[in-house]
Amino acid sequence: MSLYSPISRRGFVRYAGASTLAVSAGPPLWGASDFWNRKPVNAWSSQEIAQLTAHSPWAKEVNAEFELDSDYTTNGNAGPGIGRGGILTAPGADSQNQFEIGRDKNDKPRAPRSREPVTVRWESAQPILDALGIPLPSDFQGRYVLSVSGLPLGVMDKRRRNGSGPELSADPQENTPAARQRRMIEQLQASATLEARGREPEQPGLVRVVPRTAGTYLFGFSKDLLPLAANDREVVFTLRTALMSVRAKFEPKEMLYRGQLSV
Repeated sequence: MSLYSPISRRGFVRYAGASTLAVSAGPPLWGASDFWNRKPVNAWSSQEIAQLTAHSPWAKEVNAEFELDSDYTTNGNAGPGIGRGGILTAPGADSQNQFEIGRDKNDKPRAPRSREPVTVRWESAQPILDALGIPLPSDFQGRYVLSVSGLPLGVMDKRRRNGSGPELSADPQENTPAARQRRMIEQLQASATLEARGREPEQPGLVRVVPRTAGTYLFGFSKDLLPLAANDREVVFTLRTALMSVRAKFEPKEMLYRGQLSV
């Protein structure tokens, strides 16, 4: 079974439970109690799995930082909307997911204050595989695989000038949901990098959407092009598009599982 196959009831409960319980898992505590190295897998509790898969050396919750794009029309149905007082609401967001633009009372530029969290997770790491009980798709074998979950809807589509919907292609076949998904994957593949400090960043050779999930994508990076070791000081995943950017830092020295670097 893989992420692309129908998930068993047990696997679904574990996967969904990890996402749901992550909200209440609290801050990372692995400095004092790295249970994944002290306890057998079958003794991990649901809350521990939630912590491992959302707040751990292999999983980071970070903000999607939105940026203004002169080619992106605001106030569209699926695009960001500007309201009173220069409040920009993220696509698909509720009233709490906002940040300010323009200038403050001291006439200084307001910095983006994103309220749209995403989770970046090292899916190819053995502790994550053990926690979820779901193997990776076969075409991701031999790659570092990272997932980004919670990407806002509509962030890759240019808007019509009247803000009524996505800019349509002259070819109707390019406007189907499948075609839009294909274009989004192509854009994500061109926009993502994985970089170890002191070395050139690498782009993913493979990007896939995870079925039956909201805004979750897998990014596969070649292990041969970017060999990693426990003494690497920092590894950074970056996703930068015209409208938003995501940046997550990982420390290899913390990503030790049963005494070995696990990525």
